[in-house]
Amino acid sequence: MKKMFAAGLLALMGFLVLTGCASTDHEGTTPDAVSQATPKGEGWKIELSGVRNDEVWESNLNSWIQQNPELLVPLEYEKKGELHSYQGFPLKEIIAMVDDADGSMPASFRTEKWTAGYELTLTAGDGYAQTLMTSDFNPGDLYLGISQDGSPMAPTLIGDISGQYWVRDLASISLGLQPVSLETNDFELLLSIGSENASFTISEMENHPYYLEDRGNYTNSYGNNFQYTWGGVKLVDLINDYTTLTEDMTITIQAMDGYEMDYSGSQLLDQENGTWILAFKENGEYMPEDPGYIRLVKVGPENPEITGHVSARMVKKIMISQESFTDFAITMDGPGGKEVFDRQTLQSGVSTHKSVVSYYDRKSESSVEYMGLPLFEMFSRYDGVNQVTLEAEDGFSITLDASEVIGNQDVILAMYYGDGSELSDRERPLVLVWDQNAALVPDGIKAVRNISKLIVE
Repeated sequence: MKKMFAAGLLALMGFLVLTGCASTDHEGTTPDAVSQATPKGEGWKIELSGVRNDEVWESNLNSWIQQNPELLVPLEYEKKGELHSYQGFPLKEIIAMVDDADGSMPASFRTEKWTAGYELTLTAGDGYAQTLMTSDFNPGDLYLGISQDGSPMAPTLIGDISGQYWVRDLASISLGLQPVSLETNDFELLLSIGSENASFTISEMENHPYYLEDRGNYTNSYGNNFQYTWGGVKLVDLINDYTTLTEDMTITIQAMDGYEMDYSGSQLLDQENGTWILAFKENGEYMPEDPGYIRLVKVGPENPEITGHVSARMVKKIMISQESFTDFAITMDGPGGKEVFDRQTLQSGVSTHKSVVSYYDRKSESSVEYMGLPLFEMFSRYDGVNQVTLEAEDGFSITLDASEVIGNQDVILAMYYGDGSELSDRERPLVLVWDQNAALVPDGIKAVRNISKLIVE
């Protein structure tokens, strides 16, 4: 199954607001854009609780179906003596979101838990509820109905089951499973270095000789500062148990929702004012899934400060590559003045607003897949934009009408090829490309390689 939900279109910039979700760091604060398993949406919402908590919105489900149309199943059931046609979404795909501790996508349905049996409680918006024992039912027989006889319907449990379980206007689904217990190893951090892999539970890291507690703080893209005493393991020391970290290595941190951030070895080795740790405690308490269970922070006696977009959260996996980390900076002259975006900021934008296009290269007469972020996301926070100019390192430039770019998901600033590999020297750091089947191709557009500057007017 593909990644379930595309990240919602947040305001990319507030410094690009680039780390992937609309959830708050802490209740009552302005949100920093960071990774979350399920972004908020529109329409109806169903709260999910089980080993972990999540939610599914109508717009999320529609996006899921758009990416995986085979999951929308035509069904027929008799109701009060009349045969009706329905469209249903397999309930087990939703249950899979919360039936284990891993919030990463794609979610995997735990058949063995369902078969062993647990109570599944379905509650309607008016408080009406029904509870069933999962072991009494075939998971393939239960669906979330979203239409009846061609007309949209409130989300309803449907299937080859007694009518009493057809709970209409579902507001919550609760699994009778124990929530995540970090102390009893329900979550693991993964470390991948070449062909060597390792995993660590929270309790193993808490008892690790590299465990450290100290002060540290970060400032999010809205200027809000968060200062805590963090507890976690020293990242560089942990890596050095398996390899020797060098300044030119690339370290990729992957979150549970697939969000990725690259760090250079030199960045992590620079511990003059503090130590990088994989923190899972905040002021002595285990962090919840969001912004935890693990977060990258820098701590030390000087209470070091970092920017929010380099403080990766919901960390699931650390990958070490011998490929050299190459930093770069893109300048944007816009209504708000001059701004400079480094590699990590732009990578965060790609992770948040990822778009893949198939570009037709006339020179090679072949199609090439590229991955990046839609061009309009770079200036989506500004009103009244008329045009955008893209300038290459050698001075070549083109100017596009903003009306043909805004909302156009098929015109992107690509940072990678479609498989996630780095661009060639001929094209990096960014290249402007568009999908060969784009509904709208802006007038005068040309591929711009080695982009160094954007001018938004």
